[in-house]
Parts: sequence; structure tokens; C-alpha cells
Amino acid sequence: MAADIDLSRSRPVPQGDPREAWVRYALDARVMAVRGPGRWTVPRGLTFREWVRGDYHCSPTLDDLDYRLTTLFPPVRPRGSYLELRMIDAQPGPDWIVPVVVAAALFDDPVAAERARAALEPLWHRAAAADLNLRAATAALQDEPIARAAASCFAAAREAQTDPAIAAAVDDFAESYVTRGRTRADDLVGATG
Repeated sequence: MAADIDLSRSRPVPQGDPREAWVRYALDARVMAVRGPGRWTVPRGLTFREWVRGDYHCSPTLDDLDYRLTTLFPPVRPRGSYLELRMIDAQPGPDWIVPVVVAAALFDDPVAAERARAALEPLWHRAAAADLNLRAATAALQDEPIARAAASCFAAAREAQTDPAIAAAVDDFAESYVTRGRTRADDLVGATG
């Protein structure tokens, strides 16, 4: 899980103006490694902001910045003209399509987006993004407010679907997991328990 990585590089990007929040995040996260000719060094506790300000024996280059951005692992990471949702590649088999379809519907369909906003609004009033991320990663759909919001978001995304095969995939996933308050982790625990 990405939370096992240095939290300064894996926690959610703070709320606020997206560009400013991402820049602050990238500058304030600790440097994973400084690449050098023939060797890499791992400066303890050095942030990129400190490195740019001259708090290290060499100055960062544009290549260092490009590499730096590949070492940041928030749950949602900006990648040029799109957002990388870090959980999608964790879905087995063909189920990867479900988070793609749900996210696309909630971003692109105005009705689904408004329903998702309304479902998520109560969560934002009571917790910061990092707190919600931790609750989602640990309690998941056993957390009743998160479970209600997830069910509403899945229903909104499902109603936005016009392709019967895609709608069926969303329905199957929602029935197997969301409406039952289960996650893929429950399958893994059941297989080993």
C-alpha cells in the first residue's frame, strides 16, 4: 500500500487551488534519492524545497524535477492533461474498467457529478482529505458515511451509463462489493482466514 511509503510522498494532496496545492506538495515532500554519476544518495529529511533553496551540496536540475515527480504517490496524481487514479491498477482482471467508468461518469456527466458532490459534501465538512483517505484505507465501506457516499456515487455513475455491457460491469461490482459494504481486501482476508 502506498501509505507504507514515506507519508510526505504518499498522503493525499491537500485541498485548495489544484495547481498551488500540487506545487506545495511536490516541494514539501521529502526527496527519495538524488541521482548522481555512478551513485545515488539518500539525503535524510531533505525536501525538494530545501534542495532548491541550496540546502544540499548540489543544485537540482530540470531532470531532477522530472524524476522527482515520478517518486510522488498520492492517491490521485496529476499527469499532464489527466489525473492518474492510483487504485485502478490494483483491480484484478477485467474489473479495472469499473473505477475508470465510475470516475469518468462522476467527472464528465453533469447529473452524476452533482449527485456525487452532494453525496460527498457531508464527508468534507467533518474531515480533512488525509483523514478521509485514512478512514477509506482502513475502515473502507465499514465506515457508514463513506459507505453511503460510495453507494450514491456508484448509483449516479451507473445511471449515466448508456452501454449495456459497461452498465452490467458497474452493477456486478456494486452488488458484489459496494451494496454489501465489502472491498477486495475482504476477499483476500477470506481466502487466507
